[in-house]
Amino acid sequence: MTTDPGNVPSPAAPDFGQGIKKEVAEVKFLIHDLRVEGFFNDILHYHVTLNTDLEIYNIEQAQVLHGADVQELKAKLGAARRGFQDYSNAVKSFSPDQTVLLLARRYVDAIHETCHLILSPLWGRSDQVLSFLPKEARSVKSRRHYRNCISWLYGVHLRIAAFNEEANDAAVHVEFDIAEDLRDFTQDVVRGYVVEKSEARVELQLERMDPAVIVGRRQRFRRMYFNLVMNAVDAMSGRKAGAVHVSTVVEGGHVAMHVRDDGVGMSPEKIRHILSDRQTLDGEIHSLGFVFVRQTVAELGGELAIESTIGKGTTMTLRLPYLKDKVLQPDPAYQKKYRLPEKYRSLPMEPDTARVLPGNATMPIAVAAAAPPQEDPASGGADGERACGKLLFEAYQKSRAQFPGCIFAMAITEDNRVEMFTHKPYEREWNISHEDLSPMYYQATYRGRMEEDELKRPIVILKPPQSVQEYFDFKEVPEVGRDLDRFTRMVRDEGIRIAHKLISTGLDPQIQVLLSGAPRFFPSSPDLHGTKPFPLELLALQRLSAEAG
Repeated sequence: MTTDPGNVPSPAAPDFGQGIKKEVAEVKFLIHDLRVEGFFNDILHYHVTLNTDLEIYNIEQAQVLHGADVQELKAKLGAARRGFQDYSNAVKSFSPDQTVLLLARRYVDAIHETCHLILSPLWGRSDQVLSFLPKEARSVKSRRHYRNCISWLYGVHLRIAAFNEEANDAAVHVEFDIAEDLRDFTQDVVRGYVVEKSEARVELQLERMDPAVIVGRRQRFRRMYFNLVMNAVDAMSGRKAGAVHVSTVVEGGHVAMHVRDDGVGMSPEKIRHILSDRQTLDGEIHSLGFVFVRQTVAELGGELAIESTIGKGTTMTLRLPYLKDKVLQPDPAYQKKYRLPEKYRSLPMEPDTARVLPGNATMPIAVAAAAPPQEDPASGGADGERACGKLLFEAYQKSRAQFPGCIFAMAITEDNRVEMFTHKPYEREWNISHEDLSPMYYQATYRGRMEEDELKRPIVILKPPQSVQEYFDFKEVPEVGRDLDRFTRMVRDEGIRIAHKLISTGLDPQIQVLLSGAPRFFPSSPDLHGTKPFPLELLALQRLSAEAG
């Protein structure tokens, strides 16, 4: 079932009155967007685990000091939970606006204070304490996830500060480049949320990003964008792999911002519902995201359109006015104030180096002849230098996680040489991402996971390169020869070569595969599309561009 309402403008959204009615609506929108509860719980769990590790390994003095820190955190989190309960009860019981506003502000202040405590370099001292623990300690292994939570809470801290500033000057409007702002905010906040929320099953891909200067409340625009991404990720919650595609395209007097997902899609009735007016927010805590999006689009003088296909995904399109021929220089003051500092970004880990299996090692599954391309004689035949397929399956078999699997990144040159191969098995209580595995190239290479499906059989989830620019840089393509058609062609051909290489080096050609972004790179091969897996051999049998030409 396909829904394509065309350019459906967002209706004139009510402003929920002025004065206190407006203030209540704004703080409700903020609370809805903060999404801190799960991150707070994970922070507490990490510090309790760390304190237990200190006890297990008899590091008594550090345990005493850290134990006091944990108690302080518990007190802050307790105050925040009580604050939310009081606010929630007031909203659901239709308390007077003054009461709701007071309790909402009190809850936001509690969140802000808790974030301030966690981010303080004088509290927790986990980096120093971890140096006393062996690498097999649970808290050491879960450090990356902890750092991602810290990054998220730093973003929350900034958003509350920006909200308070705007509340004191609600009419503040600034000029900013939409493409630059999306890139910065995605890098600092949104991509980390997508990785953690989807357990790295969903990719966030910035595609064509036309620069265009728009005018409005910059922090409110960022929160609107975040709402659109959150909804897209939620739409793919039941899928093994998916992608959120973001782009900005200048079209005449407007810049069109597209947010597209590979999710469940929406019916015409649901589209009409989310585009319809809501006369009041009284009694509402949830389902505020689209109301906020509509309000923000209207404030920016734009229109909101939705196109959706049931079972295949949804595209949200915002058409916003922009200042023609206006070019802005980067604002160092703003960057310093609102960009995420380097120390709060995700902590990379050393990638696993490729290992060659012993000569007598065997795969427990049959390897069929898969008609691989001609091997480079210097590579030792079927890639004797790097037995990628065998190594990948070995890592999957050796995984000690509750749900076994492994992660990998791979690149193949046009002359069929392994340009890069790195992998690591899932480990207990170790949440690892491709950024950790290959921090310099994770957006420029094919990435993948091997996991179990519902029947406990291995399945490969393969994801194409994410960044056009980084891919061309990695492949050393001259600037003059770079365009989207070439990117699509190169990525398509590399995917076919990777399938050949995995099969020729020991991976079963019948192993099932899910390929993210298949409709873009293989538009004429519907068997590779969608949520139904296909044999790896099917990808290997696709014709290269030179052959098809």
